[in-house]
Amino acid sequence: MNIFFLMACSFSQKVKDGEMAFERKQYSVAVAMLEKEFEEVKNEAGKARKAYLLGNAYGRLLEYQESKDWYSKSVKLNYGAEALTGYAKTCKSLEDYESAIEAYQKLGAITGRKQETDREVLLCRQAMDYKTKKPEYLLERIFENSTVSDYSPVLYDGQYLVFTSERKDATGKEVYKWTGERFCDIFIMLKNGSEVKKFDSGINTDQNDGAAWFSRDLNKLFFTRCYSEESGDDYCRIMYSDRINGLWSDPEPMPFLQSKINYGQATLIENDSILVFTADIEEPGGPLDLYYSELFTDGTWTSPEKLPSTINSQGNEKFPTGDGDTLYFSSDYWPGLGGYDIFKTYLKNDGTWSYPANMGYPINSGGDDFSFIIDYQAKPKMTVVQQGYFASSRSGSGKDDIFRFSRLAAEPVKTEDPDAKQEKELYLTVKTFTPLYRITDDPNSGQTGRQALGETLIKLADNVENSKISENYTDKNGFYYTKLMPDKAIKITGAKLGYLNASEFIDTKNVVYNENEKSKTINVELTLAKIYTDKEINLNNIYYDYDKWDIKNEAKPTLDQLVKIMNDNPQINIQMSSHTDCRGEESYNEVLSQRRAQSATDYLISKGISAARLIAKGYGESQLVDSCSCEQCTEDQHQTNRRTTFKILKK
Repeated sequence: MNIFFLMACSFSQKVKDGEMAFERKQYSVAVAMLEKEFEEVKNEAGKARKAYLLGNAYGRLLEYQESKDWYSKSVKLNYGAEALTGYAKTCKSLEDYESAIEAYQKLGAITGRKQETDREVLLCRQAMDYKTKKPEYLLERIFENSTVSDYSPVLYDGQYLVFTSERKDATGKEVYKWTGERFCDIFIMLKNGSEVKKFDSGINTDQNDGAAWFSRDLNKLFFTRCYSEESGDDYCRIMYSDRINGLWSDPEPMPFLQSKINYGQATLIENDSILVFTADIEEPGGPLDLYYSELFTDGTWTSPEKLPSTINSQGNEKFPTGDGDTLYFSSDYWPGLGGYDIFKTYLKNDGTWSYPANMGYPINSGGDDFSFIIDYQAKPKMTVVQQGYFASSRSGSGKDDIFRFSRLAAEPVKTEDPDAKQEKELYLTVKTFTPLYRITDDPNSGQTGRQALGETLIKLADNVENSKISENYTDKNGFYYTKLMPDKAIKITGAKLGYLNASEFIDTKNVVYNENEKSKTINVELTLAKIYTDKEINLNNIYYDYDKWDIKNEAKPTLDQLVKIMNDNPQINIQMSSHTDCRGEESYNEVLSQRRAQSATDYLISKGISAARLIAKGYGESQLVDSCSCEQCTEDQHQTNRRTTFKILKK
């Protein structure tokens, strides 16, 4: 798991020291250099820095005990909160929850991030409780695991197991400097045990290839390949190949991929009509989220859409695996036992996703657990109701292994069992952000990402009774954490002076808990845009037919977003403006643009926005933003000038 989606950079310049190797994600190189440098450096600050980097590098290599030891040294050398955070996380990975609790409590005291650290303390205590329950799964490592990482198992043709490995007979001779092992390939074996062979010479290359998934008819293969299209950085791509007359075609990247974005770990759900995968589209190089693309009847795929915040958290979501309308995935933020935990969600009848349920111990551990699949063709066993596979780094030996699981038939619950009557607890985390633009303070320049917005007021209100439940502020990192009441429809609003309010609705009714699950956390993200008064802000996707001014269906989602902004911010009034390009008579363009602005305004009124808060203004061709000579303007330039905008009016 430690290579996919963590960009592997290619450099020609020679690595000079351990820190340089670390920055370039050459962790196997970095640890050797840093350990030598730690002995050589004399001052305490220098030793603390080297120890911190060693703790971080060993963690990336999944060698948790070494990571913990080096973080501990860095803490003792007074490196500060970063080292203590790393130490606490690594203690969780080793399932040393008592030490992790102590570290998080110290961290809260020295940083003031009490909400965040209190949440981590609670999760550690919940993890300790998980381990006291009688497990409903039996686990065994498969015999064919190697001395290096083996992961991402997937069933093939009923009797085979296809998986990813960096074992020494992988294609290519070079060593991947992240892990110190070979670049990954896709391998195949009989699921009941056999000689392991490379899957297909036309699929595997001397790059990192892996995380395979097959269509139900086994005629289409999706997998991840990390490579550089030119000299420079490597990025991961989703590749696909068709099986034609028993042979796999040359792999090609999926058509919706963008440059300098990482994609991978694709799976199919809903009768192979939806491809779900991991990507960093919203924040390149940042947290990974789950996206999906739908397959049209003509064989084309839609542009990726992000799965909702009920699934995507403030952390990373990886390794989705499909099972009909059910989706398993791994997250390092949703409440769990340590690193990445496996969660289960499913599509409900109303088209929404259920809140993710933690698969519990022993499927999840302090290490990274991922790639959960069910083997419906497994040979039946007495007292076993389900069998399958998943991958885990729980050994802490710097590798991932493939495990076979057997789910045991549930024992009848005794009515006098106190746990059967125990109340379930529900928690809420909110993270507040503000957009970042290509040009500072110019929202029309395009959004490039987000940054945390601290000290934001969070208001919780009963959406049925319209009464306040609670309110408090996020910390300086934009983090808020609280306990929720069950059976409530709740409106969550974020407010900060100088920013537009933002809100989300959640429903705490009918939240599904696993049998051994005592608590669940709902994750919400709020993005508060800065208020720019008397500044026109472009509305994308507002198009009109030639010589027409009626609102097209394609424009309604954008206008609906504006309706939500108006409802969240009853204190603002806006002007809706329309502009034409330079073609046509000036007087006619003024009339046409006024009709278009009024049409957009009428749509807002039809959605319940008071007419007193709205002004419609058509500018015709009087305010062109691209001043090209009209006869020589390209169609793109005309489209830039032909725009609909809104601006917040000064009181």
